[in-house]
Amino acid sequence: MGFKILKRLGAVCLGLAVLGLLVFMVAGFLPVKELLPGVDQSCYVEMDDGTKLAVWYHLPEEASRGQRVPAIMETTRYIAKSERSFLLRALLNLRIAKEVPDTAEMTFLKNGYAVVKVDARGSGASFGHREMEWSREEVGDMNRVIDWIAKQPWSSGCIGSYGISYSGNTAELAMASGHPALKAAAALYPDFDVYSQAVMPGGIFNERLMKAWGEETAKMDENQIGSLYYKGISPIDGDKHGKDLKDAVKEHRTVDIFQALKKITYRDDLLAEGYTPDTISPFQYKSQIEASNIPLYVRVGWMDSGTVNGAIERFLTYSNNQTLEIGPWSHGGRYFCDPYLASTASREEMEEAQAQAVTEFFDQYLKTQAASSASTSGAANFASFDSGSKNSAPAVKHIKYYTMGAGEWNASETWPIEGFQTKRFYLSEGGKLKETRPENNTGSDLYRVDFTASTGEYNRWLTNLGGGRIEYQNRKEADQKLITYTSEPLEHAVEITGQPVVTLNLSSDAEDGALFVYLEDEGPDGTVTYITEGQLRILHRKLVEEAFGFTAIGPKHSYQRKDGELLTPGSKTKVQIGLYASSAMIQKGHRIRIAIAGHDAENFSRIPLDITPTIKIERNGELASWVELPMQIRE
Repeated sequence: MGFKILKRLGAVCLGLAVLGLLVFMVAGFLPVKELLPGVDQSCYVEMDDGTKLAVWYHLPEEASRGQRVPAIMETTRYIAKSERSFLLRALLNLRIAKEVPDTAEMTFLKNGYAVVKVDARGSGASFGHREMEWSREEVGDMNRVIDWIAKQPWSSGCIGSYGISYSGNTAELAMASGHPALKAAAALYPDFDVYSQAVMPGGIFNERLMKAWGEETAKMDENQIGSLYYKGISPIDGDKHGKDLKDAVKEHRTVDIFQALKKITYRDDLLAEGYTPDTISPFQYKSQIEASNIPLYVRVGWMDSGTVNGAIERFLTYSNNQTLEIGPWSHGGRYFCDPYLASTASREEMEEAQAQAVTEFFDQYLKTQAASSASTSGAANFASFDSGSKNSAPAVKHIKYYTMGAGEWNASETWPIEGFQTKRFYLSEGGKLKETRPENNTGSDLYRVDFTASTGEYNRWLTNLGGGRIEYQNRKEADQKLITYTSEPLEHAVEITGQPVVTLNLSSDAEDGALFVYLEDEGPDGTVTYITEGQLRILHRKLVEEAFGFTAIGPKHSYQRKDGELLTPGSKTKVQIGLYASSAMIQKGHRIRIAIAGHDAENFSRIPLDITPTIKIERNGELASWVELPMQIRE
């Protein structure tokens, strides 16, 4: 009797298992209901040279009601759309898993914008190859895509370019297209000077970042990114068996950017035929961008690689209307990064606020002109009205910035920020940082470079790999490997807002080397808080006066071959290092610290490779060394 019951129970369990498997299989084959409102479509758009680019466009609900809508365009080399795996479709359809839609895309659609995503040539589902990142062909393609968008029956003829990180650069570069349908651009966490603020800060190869970035993008271009949840690049509509996708991927050929960068020293060295680091930087298109007169919204984080200095230089360089927002964010704005304070908002709330700010910017320029365009019969007559703010008042520029430690947002229309005075602190005997110049004429300190010195895994450079958090934690132990100079306790709370500049009179027993300088805050309990940093390869120490093609801040180093100069071992020289701009409040009773290293093992290439230099830092009345800080007393 018992045996029969067990046998029946086993049969029931087997039947349920088979039924469950069948349900799971059906769920895996069914399409997934999209969370984003509106209609999602894709197609190929042919460029002037015949190359076909994959374009994904999501229309808001207003378009389905016959209303013509403005569009926001993003051009990326990181794959515009990935194809869900069988497993993910099953989990989503059975409501075991949940996909979270992109916050910015959701916000744009809900506010009546079409969202257009483009796979840059030689990437994603697009055909072609990539001679270089941000190549001239890639920049030229954006004009053709804008033209295509503007002529669609659902388009109002008002287009904004948008992007984060790599696509932040393309959003800015789209301004150089000269197309009258482009009305505004929002470049988030972009580079301005690719050489000195991203790949070779201070002329030192950002090795770990560029190696990882090069490997990952190569996998993307080869469609070798499959996982449990995503099969890889999504084919466009109508390419049911993926033939077009396979043919496109076969054409992908990209320069090995890591190897190309590894071989260069100067900014005028060739990365590939016809390309130097300058030729792929947005500032190279200054004349075209200014001629467009398109308003520009830029967002960066104080501690996101070197983008903050680039953002300020862009602000000073272009005559266009500009809104610059500098906040306590990691790359891409995913994490709140005030080393003194915790966020009062969740990550979701922070992302929503950032998306809403961009939407409100676009509303000013895309929706006010949409009505006049929408009244035009047939395709949008985008040539019948001016782009951007050509007929508006003279350029208006605004900076909105957050002060770390104070938790405050402030505003300015100028840089440097008014109300801050430059205060000089001298490197002095006993590791002191003093307001008075040393009186003796013989003081100096020796520092033997420690090549194990590091800023840790969660730093301002590695946040560029996917937007990870920035956490320097307590630098007290790390500073044991550096040479440090620390002030007396502050009598008042002070705010430092601007660009610190360090001047070192030094000599070395090597012909070359690297200097890494950190501005830190030492609390009464000994906790050391990272504020900002700067670095310079000593080879590039020469100061120059000539124009860069943009308005540079801080000490001007050309990083060009003609200005490179090795050291004579034992010979004294002056080196000036501009740190990355910052805004931080240091409390009463805390101390200001300058920490100096010769390497950052977590990120950069070792200089020199074969010896361990000893650096002699002069700190006397005749040859002083100092830091200049833009300060303001806070009560």
